[in-house]
Amino acid sequence: MLVIVALAGAMLGRISHAHGFCRTMTGREANDPPGTNRCAGWNEREQRACCPHGKPLYWKNACIGYSLQKDASRQVSLSDAERVFARAFETWTKTTCSTDAASRVSIQVSYLGPVECGTVGYNSDGPNQNVIVFRDGSWDHMDATNTLGLTTVRYDPSTGEMFDADMEINAYQRRPLSIADSLPSGAVDLPSIATHEAGHVLGFAHSSAEDATMFAAYRAMTMRDLSSDDTSGICGVYKPDQNRVTAAGPLLADACDPTPRHGYTSACVSGGSSGGGGCSVPGDDSSQTPPPLALGLSALSLVLLRRLRTCD
Repeated sequence: MLVIVALAGAMLGRISHAHGFCRTMTGREANDPPGTNRCAGWNEREQRACCPHGKPLYWKNACIGYSLQKDASRQVSLSDAERVFARAFETWTKTTCSTDAASRVSIQVSYLGPVECGTVGYNSDGPNQNVIVFRDGSWDHMDATNTLGLTTVRYDPSTGEMFDADMEINAYQRRPLSIADSLPSGAVDLPSIATHEAGHVLGFAHSSAEDATMFAAYRAMTMRDLSSDDTSGICGVYKPDQNRVTAAGPLLADACDPTPRHGYTSACVSGGSSGGGGCSVPGDDSSQTPPPLALGLSALSLVLLRRLRTCD
């Protein structure tokens, strides 16, 4: 049984009311029928509240492997993209949870190299890749001028264990992407987007803390580095003692193996977006824009939106 959720930054779950950070939740209670996602549209209804329904998502493996689609973008070369995303993931995984160097979080993310495939998909009975792809030619997710990135994760709805994550970057928008340390006028900071989307890959939804990398609104440059709220989140889930905080209690991580679930391939999975052994996706469960005033955004802010899809 598998569920797919696509996040350009969804406010879906909270670990603790003492913090602003939220975890992405399965959205299904014990007696709910297959396909239920009570968290769909939650942020639009409850604004800054985190959805409490279901189980929080997590990676059981101590390592995650990812790949970049080999063509990268007309705006960003493959080698530059490799550097940007390596730093984005390391910003999360090099976090220490105290002054002791041994307190580093127990999740690693490894680059497995470029791949041919540029399709978001998952094969439940064959090899996969966790791919990052730039969309130069079109952007089909919401408003092309507002949605900067979209991360789609697949997970077990009965446990919250994550199986796969794919990321799309909007390179079709009107504003150019930049990787410079001094942002050109009118450009969008790709490292900020990458670090935010990396948080979704790790199982985090949007934070209510306005200085957090995982806040719903794009803020150039400042989202490249974690706030104390983001640090509390990553330390609270992927503990230095190798335990994951799950709905069922502490769970010891599997040994480090960055190979995608069911093996690795550079080619696209068969059978369309859900994979040859996956499930059909009849359509979006939610496709709404967070209210700008409720999120405290200025008229010039670019909103990180969300789109949810579930299947069993």
